[in-house]
Amino acid sequence: MSEKRRDNRNRILRSGESQRKDGRYAYKYTDTFGKVQFVYAWKLVPTDKTPAGKRDDISLREKEKEIQKDLDDGIDTIGKKMTVCELYAKQNRHRGNVRHNTTKGRERLMKLLEADKLGSCPIDSVKLSDAKEWALRM
Repeated sequence: MSEKRRDNRNRILRSGESQRKDGRYAYKYTDTFGKVQFVYAWKLVPTDKTPAGKRDDISLREKEKEIQKDLDDGIDTIGKKMTVCELYAKQNRHRGNVRHNTTKGRERLMKLLEADKLGSCPIDSVKLSDAKEWALRM
């Protein structure tokens, strides 16, 4: 009979979870493109305490839930780092069969986004209030 993997506190680790020698927990998963990714955390569950001198963050199991939810919804977990300009360009590439005036309008909007600070922000940090403020500035 095989032994179940355990951490240094004798808790059973789930599939994909491991503990590094420095005490940090790691979760290994495959993203939507088939590439292996790792996520790290100092806490396994939310009730764990963060070690002294280490930055407080959400637990590994909470990160696993977010990743699994994103993968089930078909969301690219790495895509959160994409900027607003990159996302708008990607959307325009997918909707290419449009009239000449529409293309010109999209190009003008892209130039405005590139010139503005909102265009260089990661999409996960943009709030609805930021988008409304940008629309009022235009």
